[in-house]
Amino acid sequence: MRFRLTYASVLLMIACLGLFCFSPIAAAATDSAGTITLDIISVNDFHGALAEAGKNPGIAKLATLIKAEMAKNQSGTIIVSAGDMFQGNPDSNMLYGQPVVAAMNKIGFSAMTTGNHEFDWGQDVLKKLIRQAGFPVIAANILDKTTGKPVALVKPYIIIERNGLKIALIGLATPETVFKTNPKHIANCTFSDPVQTVRQLVPVLKHKGADVIIVLSHLGSSVDSTTAQITGEAAELALGITGVNAIISGHSHLQVAGSVNSIPIVQAGYNGRAIGKITLTVAKKDKRVINAKAAVIAVDSDRLAAEPEIAAIVNKVQSQVAPVKDIVLGRSVNELSHDRKTFSLLGQWVTDIMRRTANADIAFQNGGGIRTGIPPGSVTMGKLYEVLPFDNTLVTLDLTGEQILRVLEYGIYNQQIGMLQYSGLTVKFDASLPAGHKITDVTLSTGERLNLAKLYRVVTNDFMVQGGDGFTVFSQGVHITDTGIPLRDCLIDAIKATENIYVTPDNRFSESNGLGAPEKPAA
Repeated sequence: MRFRLTYASVLLMIACLGLFCFSPIAAAATDSAGTITLDIISVNDFHGALAEAGKNPGIAKLATLIKAEMAKNQSGTIIVSAGDMFQGNPDSNMLYGQPVVAAMNKIGFSAMTTGNHEFDWGQDVLKKLIRQAGFPVIAANILDKTTGKPVALVKPYIIIERNGLKIALIGLATPETVFKTNPKHIANCTFSDPVQTVRQLVPVLKHKGADVIIVLSHLGSSVDSTTAQITGEAAELALGITGVNAIISGHSHLQVAGSVNSIPIVQAGYNGRAIGKITLTVAKKDKRVINAKAAVIAVDSDRLAAEPEIAAIVNKVQSQVAPVKDIVLGRSVNELSHDRKTFSLLGQWVTDIMRRTANADIAFQNGGGIRTGIPPGSVTMGKLYEVLPFDNTLVTLDLTGEQILRVLEYGIYNQQIGMLQYSGLTVKFDASLPAGHKITDVTLSTGERLNLAKLYRVVTNDFMVQGGDGFTVFSQGVHITDTGIPLRDCLIDAIKATENIYVTPDNRFSESNGLGAPEKPAA
């Protein structure tokens, strides 16, 4: 039977061809531009902020935004975390990060690197979280102190595929982990230089066929408000390497989007308030990145609905922790504010309680160990978990006056770690004097001046005794005793005992700002 070509049949054929050529599938397959678009969506420093509260949108609305962005390039998007995901909020802390992992699994994260706070509960807890994760945890610069090789705890890198591209992700922990987490939790680890680590891995990954190389890091970054120049650990890495197509940053809790050395860098603030997005345009022919852009996208809580499956996880968590979290311990009459960069009213109260509990002469607490203030009104158990999320214990020891002076010189207005909080001392400080000589006078609560040769009973926390935040002086003390008493429990007992908290500032810290002749502590 011969087929007769009619005018009508020709029109039908053209129509069918038109439908085929302009269908979405055909358009994607032909890709007339000859490029592939790769999107990297990132979250950093989430700190367990699962529920919506204040400026924190909660992970269910964060998931909605991630889902919407992923829908724009479903097959060409990866979702990653730059670390510090679990520690910091009672909803997560009371369950040791497990609900955060569950939510990340449901969202579809591709990889995560370790922040310094991933080690806060010790490596056994971290191993358990990694086993529960449906995604790899990577960090190439965490080395076994004995072998000098990457630790077995995490993978150094992974290679995944999207739209025909082989994408290598190199994980990097911040070297600051050495003093930003309790040293006892990383006693078997060293942290190698990020630049050298990446330089060594780039040719290895190229040899393995990687078309795109991304550094997923917990390295800090910031942006100069005047020049828009990016600085910090992530910027230093970008200046020292080649062959890398993007850097994800974290740690410094800032919003950063730009480039250094033609490498895009992004950081998305903290507590899930935004996501980072780096878009790479890759030439199909030679798999070369021909364009890159970085952006930070805010989570608009007012316009976004909660993702139902993630909301179900959060609701379950709330029901689990509420019986403990909602216990009212007492009431704060005034606001106990805290800023880790200055001496705070809350730091004054916390260290006074430490000193009284341990019957010590002097108490020291690192400013970063206190995470937020206490507003006026009811004080719940949950609030104390927010204030002191780390399970630190009281440690007593004896230090000489000279060693105490060294602690003060190191810890007051330390730009890297913040401000030392203390009790039992009145300290005069002169910022105009040379480093190591800024303390002009120290008096004890008894009225006597600090005697450099005398031994004093000191209480601090186990983090600082282990050298946390770089406080190495404490390890030189004598009669070091970990009491096993949780610092958080000391505050709970103090609130229950008084019911109402009212703290007024005192003059234990004063600055002379170069005015008057400096006095010296007694020899």
